[in-house]
Amino acid sequence: MENELFEQKLQEFVTWLIGNGDSVSTAERRARRIKTLKKAINIEKLDMKQIYSYIESRMRKGIKKKTLRIEMKDLEYWFKFLGINTKLPTFKKEPAPEPFIPSDDLIKSILNYCEKQPNKEVWVRNKLIIETFIFTGARIGELINLNLEDLKDGSIYIRSEKNEKNRLVPLPDELYKELLEYISKYRMNTDSRALFTSKRGRIDYFYLRKIIKELGKKFGKPELHPHSFRHYYATTLLANGMDIRMVQILLGHASISSTQIYTHISQQKVGEIARDLLNRLFRFEKILGNSEQKVQIHVGALTYRDGGTGILTVCPESPHNFM
Repeated sequence: MENELFEQKLQEFVTWLIGNGDSVSTAERRARRIKTLKKAINIEKLDMKQIYSYIESRMRKGIKKKTLRIEMKDLEYWFKFLGINTKLPTFKKEPAPEPFIPSDDLIKSILNYCEKQPNKEVWVRNKLIIETFIFTGARIGELINLNLEDLKDGSIYIRSEKNEKNRLVPLPDELYKELLEYISKYRMNTDSRALFTSKRGRIDYFYLRKIIKELGKKFGKPELHPHSFRHYYATTLLANGMDIRMVQILLGHASISSTQIYTHISQQKVGEIARDLLNRLFRFEKILGNSEQKVQIHVGALTYRDGGTGILTVCPESPHNFM
């Protein structure tokens, strides 16, 4: 009976969090952490001595400060929900690690694997989920909440899960056709509205995270997670020259500062492309002319606006000649 009352309280906590601005997935994560904390400390009554002992115990076990900071923030929200206003210990924010961005080769390998699996109801759906992530930049909570009516006229309507801007995102023609085919042939009719379904109804957060995690492990990338594809989408758009304000709209960011996080990552990507190009530039062919030595450098896929040939000519006397 006590457990039932606690579970009911947790559900009320989730509802309260959503009402105060959390997304559904964030609110549910906070509730799960409170459930875990209940095993270690008294969460019904504020006891700072017990909380400090808990923190010390966790630090001695090598738990990262980031984890403790999240736990204390969730506990603060819990006590506020109970009507207890308090400030719990905070920890200096450590530099965030570079987000994992899947490579083109990894994505191709995963999609090819999905295509070869015999259970079409499951694997056509899984392939299209990944492609929808890749070509829309949707967050996991946004993707699982997609409905059939959101797919229309070559685009998909995405409702923000972070109280930011809802958005209409264009889809590649082929993906749009594949989604329509999936709906007519392979979609499990276990939910009247959901675009992506399982045997139990609308596909849920934990099930989808597990699918992506298992695929990442299979291809040697256990760090792969649904948000990785959002990073891929944003950095790919920026690296290919899309205006940052357009990227902001497509990602649904309320502030452009959120989008700017991706600019340094895309600059790194551009740097890698430039390095590869420079390496190819200096695999050259010498051509002897009448009055000067010329070096012909073929510039990959580059084209010039002035109708040039894609050949760079360098004179031996030039101070910039590296011959």
